[in-house]
Amino acid sequence: MDNPRTQLIQRLLVLSLVFFAAYFLIVGGIPNRITLIEGYTREVQLGRTLDLRRQASSLDLLPFDGGVKLVPLSLGESSLEVRLWDLIPIKRMAVSVVPDIRVFPGGHSIGVLLPSRGVVVIGHYPVVGSDGRSYYPAREGGIQVGDVIVRINGEPVSSKSQIEHLIDDIGRTGGQAEISILRNSRNITVRLTPVPVANERLPAEGRVETGKRDITYKLGIWVRENAAGVGTLSFYHPGSGVYCALGHVITDTATSREMDVASGMIVAAQILGIHQGNRDQPGEKIGTFSGEEDIIGTIERNTRFGIFGRLNSIPSNPHFPEAIPVALADEVVPGPAYIYTVLQDDVIERFDVEILRAMRQTRPQIKGLVVKISDPRLLSATGGIVQGMSGSPIIQNNKLAGVLTHVFVSDQTRGYGVFAEWLVREAGLLESNHESLSISKSLAL
Repeated sequence: MDNPRTQLIQRLLVLSLVFFAAYFLIVGGIPNRITLIEGYTREVQLGRTLDLRRQASSLDLLPFDGGVKLVPLSLGESSLEVRLWDLIPIKRMAVSVVPDIRVFPGGHSIGVLLPSRGVVVIGHYPVVGSDGRSYYPAREGGIQVGDVIVRINGEPVSSKSQIEHLIDDIGRTGGQAEISILRNSRNITVRLTPVPVANERLPAEGRVETGKRDITYKLGIWVRENAAGVGTLSFYHPGSGVYCALGHVITDTATSREMDVASGMIVAAQILGIHQGNRDQPGEKIGTFSGEEDIIGTIERNTRFGIFGRLNSIPSNPHFPEAIPVALADEVVPGPAYIYTVLQDDVIERFDVEILRAMRQTRPQIKGLVVKISDPRLLSATGGIVQGMSGSPIIQNNKLAGVLTHVFVSDQTRGYGVFAEWLVREAGLLESNHESLSISKSLAL
């Protein structure tokens, strides 16, 4: 039988565990970071044992029973100290006061044109020389898949045919090709000797003339000149013309690497139809666009959150005659919402979705939302989320909550979204001078 001392110790241990469990429950519910919108207050529930101490003058604190109301006084960053019984500091909260940004949701179908700086290497192949042997001059010389060839012997290159002519000319003179490449943002120079290849000459009627051959010089690489595809405009800011589209980075389909682009354009697009997917292969929008004559904006950055740039003209959206607020990440909750996208021609339509999950993120991350398509008409037309819907804006409580980004391959009725707050931050719109797009800022279809 336990003695009184042992019983006392056991009771103290139980009380301590209860106390610390309650403590961590209360403290764990207090966020590490809070974002406030200029002109709006926010309540923080603290209980009766905790208090907040202000570390900067950009905030005013108005206590109420069980918590504190935060009143922003100026833009910028500040810090709050959480105290137990107003004596013991136990936690710090970072507080950001940001401008009240309002944007126009997109939903427009766009064609994306991304001329690369140079020509992208997408593969190697064996070159059969005039001696009948196979060579891999580019691979053995150090050129890798994903490299971007920008110059050959000092001359800028931008097309496959240009490379073919330059290499052939260098080979005929018996020289070496000095090739400048861009690899993971690093400039590299390699020197290669083109290999002579004997090509059978074809007469006009298409028959091979025995023994008659031309000599050309090759490096043994497959290249691609640029990238193009159809996506969705996410939002645009009326004051600056800054826009966001796609909601994810554009990668080279052949190399799976992020496209290294010097410039690009978005153009107006029309949707001709929908190709429904199956369990293992997502469907896609079938779209068309004319090219440079329908340019509506420039592409200035290709990031993990999508493409950003400026519009040449503000497109109309009949669903939103006025700009709407951007929801902060912690304002978005599971429940009904809408997406806006195009299924036919250039008509933007509204469709019902359900936000199944809203992750608690305190810093920018790609996958913050899990979204399920619930609209019967959209499900009938597409089967769920298809390629080309990336970038479709998600609206909840008349605020831009996020943007649709990826589809679940195993369940095409579901997909991921990214919080709109991270997108407007990436665009530089939450800076105090939000009229300028912070192009120089680098962050990690």
